[in-house]
Formats: sequence, C-alpha cells, structure tokens
Amino acid sequence: MMATRQVVPALCPQCGSRFMASLDNILDLGSDPSAKTKLLQGQVNIAQCPQCGQQAAMNAPLLYHDAENELALAYVPNELGLHNNDQQKIIGDMSNALLNSLPMEQRKGYLLTPQIFINLERMIEEILKADGITPETLAKQKVKAQVLDKLIRATDEETLKSLVKENEAELDYEFFRIMTASARAAYAEGQMEATQAMLALRNLIAEMVPNGAEMVSQANTELGFGETLTPEKLLEKLLASESDEEFEALVANGRPLLDYNFFQQLTKQIEAAPDSDAAAKLEQLRSRILDTSARQDEVARKAIEKAANLLKTILQAEDPREAAKQHIDEVDDMFFSVLSANIQQARSEKQEAAATRLEQLGAMIMEVVQENMPPAVRLLNQLLQEKYPEGTQQLLEANRAVINEDFVGAMNELAKQMDEAGQSDVAQHVRQVAEQASQLAGPIAAS
Repeated sequence: MMATRQVVPALCPQCGSRFMASLDNILDLGSDPSAKTKLLQGQVNIAQCPQCGQQAAMNAPLLYHDAENELALAYVPNELGLHNNDQQKIIGDMSNALLNSLPMEQRKGYLLTPQIFINLERMIEEILKADGITPETLAKQKVKAQVLDKLIRATDEETLKSLVKENEAELDYEFFRIMTASARAAYAEGQMEATQAMLALRNLIAEMVPNGAEMVSQANTELGFGETLTPEKLLEKLLASESDEEFEALVANGRPLLDYNFFQQLTKQIEAAPDSDAAAKLEQLRSRILDTSARQDEVARKAIEKAANLLKTILQAEDPREAAKQHIDEVDDMFFSVLSANIQQARSEKQEAAATRLEQLGAMIMEVVQENMPPAVRLLNQLLQEKYPEGTQQLLEANRAVINEDFVGAMNELAKQMDEAGQSDVAQHVRQVAEQASQLAGPIAAS
C-alpha cells in the first residue's frame, strides 16, 4: 500500500488556528480501498491542534483519486487563504506525486486536471454522485438530520416520546447511523459531554422503536465506534493500570476529562468508601493523578519556552537560514506548534506582514530540516511515498549504502508507532518495505 504524507498548511476547525501538519494529502482508492469510507466518515487527517489542544479532522489540502470512476478531485480549503500560485503549486505537487506512484498504463490525462473544490462537502457530493447516490438520497438524509435536531431539542421525556411516535417512519437504520456518526465526530474532537449526550439520547430513542438495539449495534460495528472514554471509565483504567508508563499515557490521553467535576466525583467516592483501606487507595490515586498532570504540565511549559526562545533567536538573526542550520537539532514538533500559534496571533491582531514573515520563515526552516536529514531518514520518507513492491524495491536497491540492520530496526519501530496511532494501513506498508530492506541488509552486514 502506498502512503503519501506531506507537511501542509492546516486549519483547526475548532479554534481557527493555522499551523503546519504532517498529514495524508493523497487518497488513492487503488492503494487504500478503505480511503473513501474514512473520508466520508470524517476519519481522514485527524490531528491535534497546537493552539487549543483538540483533536479534529483538519482543513488541509487533499487529492482524491478513484481510478474506476476516473475521478481526480482536489480539495484546497478556502479558509487557508492561499494565493492562486500557492494553491496551484500544492495541487501540482499532489498530482505529480500521485502520477509517479501509478503504473504507466494508469497515468491518464484526467489526472493532470483534477476538479478543484474549496468546500469539502461539495467534493464529497461529487464522490457520492459518481457512486450513483442521487440528490434525492441526500435530501432524505437531510430530512433525517432535521428530525434528529427536533429530538435533540426535546425538553422532557414525554415530548421526546411524542416526537418519536410522530417521526417513527424516519427512525430507521440510516437515522441511527447518522446519530452514531455524530457521536463519533464529537468524540474525535474531544467533546466528551456532547459525545455522552448524543449516545444517551440515541440509546433512549432505540428503546422506543422496534429493533432499536439491533440498529445501534449494527451502526457501532459499521462505523468502528465502540467503547468511549468517559470520566468513570478513565478512573477504572487508572485504578487498573499496571505500569508507570500506562498510567502516564492514561493521564495524558484523558487530560480533557481531568477537570473539576472529575476530582469532585473522585472525592465523593473517597468519602463513600466502605473502609479506610479503600479510601486510602483512592486518596493515593488522586495525589498521583495530580502529581503526574502537574509534572506533564511543567514539561510542556519548558518545551514551549525553549521553542519560543529558539523562534526568537532565528527571527532576530542576521541570516535566519544559517541560524536555523546551527540550531537544527532543536527544531521539533513543539517548535512548529509555537510558530503556528504566533502566526495565528499575528493574524488575529491584523498584523498580516508579521504573519506572512512567520509563514515564510516556517517554509524556509522546513527546507533546512529536509536538507539536513540523514540519508537514512530521507530514504525512509521517500519509501513512504513509493508504491509497494516495485517502487520501493527499486528505491532500496538504489540506496543500498544506507541500508543496514539499524535502518530495518528503525522501520519496524515506525510501523509499531503507526499501529499505536491507529494508522494500520501505513504500518502494513512500512512492515512490507522493512522486509524488503532486511533482505538487502543481510549481505551488507556479512560483508
């Protein structure tokens, strides 16, 4: 499977922050047949905004390719405010990357002139249209969404029951699928209260209609939306954690839930504990959570301060490119997060010249980063964009000098990280290429 990722400008739909993010910028159904489903379900390019900290589907450039329908669609969000030349360059880069990944017989003319969309909803409508999903079908979905809006606004259970009875004809599987997708989207954006409210309403409605439980279960299975992390479940997991690493990860990942209400509920459990030992265990847990979150906050604060100082150093240097080269080892994800936050602040204060300068600085630093990548790292990035097995094998053989056991180990470690991040398709691609590389590393190591 060919995975194409690129650092592209992104816009957080939650707070409007602009930043550079490493995201999938090409969805090719030939390489990943599940890509369409992921796009339609809002599962593409989920990233964490450096400004507000929320995880959400980012507004970022995207090229969609469906060879069966000869469909090439380019999405460049209007909100990014890109100049026409910049927009055309991004589309051109994506199109060239796609063309280079395809066999010669699949490189057709329509790929050179993809339809351009500035609105993702319009592009999705075009995708559905190619699949024969008519405007009438979309209109029916709109009606169900309107029914859902009425049910959400019900102020008491009697009103809800009345609305359910009145709209029973619309409360079919597609309706519960829409509710489940809405809950999933809220969960992906870290909106825990909205997620729980939607799921509670869904389950209540399901009890009022025939086969409601079965339709809910089917929607969960189709959308891959299982157990959600609630304050109660987070507490259970923290109590059951078996290592410091697991505990640290739970505190970090569940941070949006660790608010005043969480600790208030924990305090109530301590007060209601059946005996002193149980109370002491919960008190120790509370202290450990507070200590861990405080320590993580301090680490984050120091990292932000360090990145801010580095940005200031490069900005004030007589030769910013040279300064970036001298401090290249200090340029990390936090640095780009701070840079993005500064760009957003400049724009919010109508300081367009400053924002433009910072964006240009970011582009220059990305160039320096790529120039200074070790040969093995550059090769790894290139392999992620090549088609397996022919393209990757050819690239590996052309770079035999940098392939050794360490390189293969790094690829396997990357595959593990991709699995943990939920990017199983990318992980599979990396493992396949790692196997190819291991066959070349053996003779080198023995020589």
